[in-house]
Amino acid sequence: MTSKLIKPFLLMILLTIATQFAGLIKNVFIAKIFGMGAEVDAYNLANTYTVSITNLAIPAIITVLIPFLTRRGNSVAERAAINTYVSFLLLGVAVVVGISIGGIAWVLKNQLSLSETLTSTLSFIMILSVAQIYRVLTTVLTAFRQVENDFLTAKIATLCSTIFSGIYIVVAQNPSILLVSLFLTISFMLEAMILLIKNRGFSFRIQFKWGNRIFHKLIRQTGPVVFNSIVFQISLLFSTTLASFLGQGYVATLSYANQILSIIQALVLVNILTLVYPSMSRVFAKTMAAGKELFIKYTIVTNMLVIPLVVGIMVIGDLFTALLFERGAFTAADTQQVTLFMTMLGISLPGLVLRDFIYRVYFSLDDTKTPSRISIFTIIGNVLLLLTLTPIFNIYAILFIPGLMNFASAWFAYRLLEKRIGRIDVQRKLVKQQLLIVFNASVMGAVLYYVKQALNFSPLPTFLLLVGIGIAVYGVLVVLTQRRFIQTFRMKGVSE
Repeated sequence: MTSKLIKPFLLMILLTIATQFAGLIKNVFIAKIFGMGAEVDAYNLANTYTVSITNLAIPAIITVLIPFLTRRGNSVAERAAINTYVSFLLLGVAVVVGISIGGIAWVLKNQLSLSETLTSTLSFIMILSVAQIYRVLTTVLTAFRQVENDFLTAKIATLCSTIFSGIYIVVAQNPSILLVSLFLTISFMLEAMILLIKNRGFSFRIQFKWGNRIFHKLIRQTGPVVFNSIVFQISLLFSTTLASFLGQGYVATLSYANQILSIIQALVLVNILTLVYPSMSRVFAKTMAAGKELFIKYTIVTNMLVIPLVVGIMVIGDLFTALLFERGAFTAADTQQVTLFMTMLGISLPGLVLRDFIYRVYFSLDDTKTPSRISIFTIIGNVLLLLTLTPIFNIYAILFIPGLMNFASAWFAYRLLEKRIGRIDVQRKLVKQQLLIVFNASVMGAVLYYVKQALNFSPLPTFLLLVGIGIAVYGVLVVLTQRRFIQTFRMKGVSE
């Protein structure tokens, strides 16, 4: 990593670790008190449904607004375009949230023979829907901080929000999952408030200049992204709803597994993408060759961190899950099920890394249509495979098929990108380094597996010892097999 980015990256890692730790404490208490019951299923379903609302707007902020902000001037027309664009996104989400709350309120008032679980889910949706307006606002304000190379303010705001959202479940004598939802909503308000204070006088104001031509261009770029998001959210909701019909506790199990995997994504993938995406937009706008080099280097570095973590989860994930959740209503059988789900879902992370970096290249080239088209075909394939294979393989189809489609979409997007900008991996550096990473991580995993069988300590010392051994073994292997790449990367860097 270039020296310019090392310090903010390390600080982001520390803040992310603190945030993930605070979130884990909250989830540990939820698991202890509510286990894998119907209430947790309802809470997680409501979370999934409400987050899908803002996930229509957030990809547009990331893929359209950030590249525009990195290249914008300071003209009146550009400022008006930014104000109108952001105001349009916030208004759109507010309207969807208002319609959702109104519709649910009518259903609950008329009591249309609803089950207790469905009634709870709808109640949670009403509360969590409000949070989504602030979630979009937070993403907008974070984008303004990132293009100014301020990557820490948003992390601090998220940490404060996460701590606040967990206060109730930790201190309450007899907590209610409904109040857990309420505190989560208020925490998003707090996060937005912190960022509003930091962005005071800098970011945007509510304004509607519908005739602005730059705004029209931004909307044209946004259309494919939002359409793709709609299709993706339908696929996600389909998978989650399908899991809820396959058996009680499956939605909760998926949620616990994804919470652990999100630690890897938050620590590594999200932080690196956050740091390099504004730079990628600038570099690709200047020199295609430098942009390709940046893409290859950061994809390799990201998977150099992600793949050994995935292998580690496969081998010692059960210890980690037990340490986090196995107490109270959360049983040893629940631990085994969460670990199995987590392992199957984790296999797809390297494909997700490659796909997300490839898509960022497209977005840096102001091309939002191609990734959207690829995603649409991928999601259609995902739904068709789920419909075909779920009756045969049950929940395992839901776990395996989306990961398979991650790799398929990454490969297809890469091939199309090469047709557009020419050969990317001329020296096959990306392929060679990925194979070396898999080899090193596999050796580490084998060592951990055999050492684990020989240890008779309690879970915490065993887990910590295995983590230390894994880091040491993998570190030695990287030095022996990939030292030249690391030295080249550190010495050359990438001009930004």
